[in-house]
Amino acid sequence: MGMSIRKLAAVSLAGFLAACSSASTGAQSVALNIGQDGEPIVCRKMWVTGTRFPLKECKTEEAWTAYDEYTNANAKESTDKYQRLNTGCSTQAQGTC
Repeated sequence: MGMSIRKLAAVSLAGFLAACSSASTGAQSVALNIGQDGEPIVCRKMWVTGTRFPLKECKTEEAWTAYDEYTNANAKESTDKYQRLNTGCSTQAQGTC
């Protein structure tokens, strides 16, 4: 029984070492995602309404920051507009408070 545990440990260790050696090739492929200006490219999955499959979009970190600021500003503006129109005096029948 002791021998089978040793064999299992050896096989597990071999699998672990193989995974570690293949991880270095994955890191090299990530390093190849560099834009024209030498900036690293970051890819994200973008979920599209009406499909189960995401689109893959790749941009620089600076472009993603600008994209996130733009979409967050639009979300905040939409929320504020909804709250202005659906609360307070605008919901009263006569329109006066």
